[in-house]
Amino acid sequence: MNYRNESLAEYRLALKKGQKYYHDCLIQGVFPFPQVLDEILNESSTMGRVEMGTLDIPMDRIVGTLAAGRRNAFAGNFMPLLDVNSEFAAKWVSLCAAHLTETGITDPITVLEYMGRFYVREGHKRTSVLRHFGAPTIRATVTRIIPAWSEDPAVLAYYEFMKFYRLSSLYHLRFTRPGCYPRFQAAMGFEEDHVWTEEERLSFLSFYWSFRSACQSMPALLHGLDVSDVLLACMEIYNWKTLDGLDAAEMSRRIRSVEPDLRYMADDGPSNVSTEPETQEKSVLGKLLDGLTRAPLSIAFIHALSPERSAWSRGHEQGRLFLQQAMGDRVSTESFVADAEDPDRTMEEAVARGAQVLMVTAATLLAPARRVAALHPQLKVLVCALSVPFAGIRTYYTRTYEAKFITGAVAGAMWNGGSIGYIARYPILGEAAAINAFALGVRMTAPNVNIQLAWSSVDRDPIRALVDRRCRIISGQETNVQETGHDGSGMSTIQMQPNGAFLPLASACWNWGRLYEQMVNNILSGGWEITDPGRGNAVNYWWGMNSGVIDVIWPESLPAGVAQLADILRENLLLGHIHLFHCRMQDQQGLVRNDGEAWLTPEEIMHMNWLMDNVVGTIPTLEEIMPMARETTRLLSLEGEGKKGE
Repeated sequence: MNYRNESLAEYRLALKKGQKYYHDCLIQGVFPFPQVLDEILNESSTMGRVEMGTLDIPMDRIVGTLAAGRRNAFAGNFMPLLDVNSEFAAKWVSLCAAHLTETGITDPITVLEYMGRFYVREGHKRTSVLRHFGAPTIRATVTRIIPAWSEDPAVLAYYEFMKFYRLSSLYHLRFTRPGCYPRFQAAMGFEEDHVWTEEERLSFLSFYWSFRSACQSMPALLHGLDVSDVLLACMEIYNWKTLDGLDAAEMSRRIRSVEPDLRYMADDGPSNVSTEPETQEKSVLGKLLDGLTRAPLSIAFIHALSPERSAWSRGHEQGRLFLQQAMGDRVSTESFVADAEDPDRTMEEAVARGAQVLMVTAATLLAPARRVAALHPQLKVLVCALSVPFAGIRTYYTRTYEAKFITGAVAGAMWNGGSIGYIARYPILGEAAAINAFALGVRMTAPNVNIQLAWSSVDRDPIRALVDRRCRIISGQETNVQETGHDGSGMSTIQMQPNGAFLPLASACWNWGRLYEQMVNNILSGGWEITDPGRGNAVNYWWGMNSGVIDVIWPESLPAGVAQLADILRENLLLGHIHLFHCRMQDQQGLVRNDGEAWLTPEEIMHMNWLMDNVVGTIPTLEEIMPMARETTRLLSLEGEGKKGE
């Protein structure tokens, strides 16, 4: 059979594709030709080259050519631009005819890979022909060019990719933000160092191509993001095996459900941190009409564990009861304990019972909370966690470090020998800020005393561990305000007496009821819409002592002078006269983190990952903490330098 006439017709079609791409680029002011690696690569900024062998590479990752000599023959989509009567066209037609035979095009092309993208050295027309026919991959002999290490986010992400490639042998995913490849590995259900089997790889690729096809059918929804970004957003909400096998319509619906997260990623802006309640006052008539016509706001509280088993859940349940009593018939609340095997079902049950707001009280329920929010766009979903950058839900927490500063000052004022100990919970966002605030409080009243650090997620008996390190004052974890009395009962900062008994000194206390009351008032008065009118931002509520959601309590037995000091510090924090981290701070390695002039943003405080120089201890790695604590740590983990110290 003579394929020449058919191949000539295909060239004319490919030429039209190239001309259209070229003219569209000119109208949009975009470069219309393939990128030229020689023009963008500075060899002095590379670490060398690695031969990767011959493998199948994704066609859509081929973006350019090695040298400028071949550039003008192709549009940026690798479709031809030269006349049908040219020698170039004749060679393209011959290759096309070969492709149409049973043998097809078999010779691999030669490419250089730089930062996850491919540049053709040999085989431009083979690439053009196969791309014209929609081939998803092409056989290629690959040479990788390794960029020099730098703090550039794209370079950091690429170094993560190189590790990911060693595990998966996949070139199909391309992230430009650090942290995405480990997140993707976790979304697959794998440990960070899991090496993919061939079966896992082929199974995922089968799903990937169908997902990619669904994305290409709705380009406007993607907001200019790479398919990899959309895939990760979906996989962190829906189990990928659940997505696999869905028909095109349902797959598209699932992708649309994560659009708030896609808009947030496309904007690449910081999270919106709300540091105090925002309200919108209504007129007297508006309030009256609301009282006459509005049905109670239905709120479901979702706990990970029952309040009987968990002090954490109990504090939030006490907060729910406080909210119900404080707001009366303006709200209707109900409490649920998530099914350990199927938390989605519990949340869906709450929605079916009429819930308009979900208060999810544990960070471990973040994934099912995101799923239910995606499937019910009108539902308001809030998760008790700090600074989670997802636009489809909101997070809330307290500025615990403010209270920890006062307990540190009390501990330092009461010091009379030995060491001062501090028990931290998980190595997660906000924890280092609380440790450092406590250290600043101690330094104010006991300048030469160091803090011995222990972790309840590492040591099953951290109090005993600190006592063995000669700690006579130990600051424990936060308590619930309803369970802490002025007689000292329930207080977590304690002093060891000569007889071995512990004397209560103070405690940082959560008042979840005050937080929920203000948050619901915020919703009812329109503050929700003020914070993010388009639902395109990641909103984090991070309220402090001035909102009454975190406080410090001390026993009546505390010496009068120390109690007066604590009261003065508390009052000045409430008035905004004390700015804890606007001072000189030096870390354990001697690096000056603040010379006393800089004002730290809420995001910088949340993401502190270093410890003050008067702290003795380290921030543990994921491998060092107990298995039961790893899920929470993975979700909210501190990342980056400064995790270790002496």
